[in-house]
Amino acid sequence: MTSAPDSPTKPSSGFFRCPISSDRSEATIRVGRRKFATEVHETSIDGFTVLVSPKDSSKLKVGRPWILIYDGTRTEVHPQWMFNAPDGHVQIGLRRLRDLTRPPKVTRSLLTSIGGRKYEDPSYSALGFGGFVLALFSLMALPGLGDRLGTSDRIQGTVRWIASELSYTLNEFL
Repeated sequence: MTSAPDSPTKPSSGFFRCPISSDRSEATIRVGRRKFATEVHETSIDGFTVLVSPKDSSKLKVGRPWILIYDGTRTEVHPQWMFNAPDGHVQIGLRRLRDLTRPPKVTRSLLTSIGGRKYEDPSYSALGFGGFVLALFSLMALPGLGDRLGTSDRIQGTVRWIASELSYTLNEFL
């Protein structure tokens, strides 16, 4: 561990630190199976500054990855420095290692419930639209409905033309 920076509010890394209001500062540090209540004092792009009670700070094990659970997110962190604050709490500087927050599940799509995929994939919407258009053309080509709409003869003629052109092109290559 390195020593605390000259000023707890101005880090040596040069990143802007955003103070957190006390009503939104509740967090939990998890080390192994143990959980410790903490308050997030500041946050920045590279990490957090948290306040821990002196009783809990003596139980925190350095050398193992910590998980900070804060504001609906889970972040793996590494302690960089500790500072005994004047109010008796221990101020700890944590560096972000990686985000462990799970992406939100998509439950409103029919294809996700059928296919078993739980996360949004843009290819599903293209597949669904293509299937819809194919089903629509199939309905319009049926003799009963297509005759009433006047589309059956046109669609069937187009399909016959495409099949004959494909057959002619394949016969040229073979």
